[in-house]
Amino acid sequence: MTRPLRFTSIKKGTAMQEKSSDPHPLSDLAYDWITLMQNKAQALLAYDQYIKDAEAAKSPECAAFFRKVHDADKAQLAEAKQHLVAVLQGKMGSASK
Repeated sequence: MTRPLRFTSIKKGTAMQEKSSDPHPLSDLAYDWITLMQNKAQALLAYDQYIKDAEAAKSPECAAFFRKVHDADKAQLAEAKQHLVAVLQGKMGSASK
């Protein structure tokens, strides 16, 4: 699987800090967390529809499973947010390759 194009850092060995002169203010790691969060958020919207579809089909077992997956992704999204904050604050990861 090919990874999507993303910005790479020109700084080496220091935590990324956003500066107006920095052409790429996000590290690869920050970009990865943002991308993961976007994908999880989109999945949550899809699961909401899957739950409605299962309820309309009178399939409580399917609806329950979709809720289970929804809740797991929602929890992972909250955890990912904490990681992203730590990365952006320079408390986790670095810009080094």
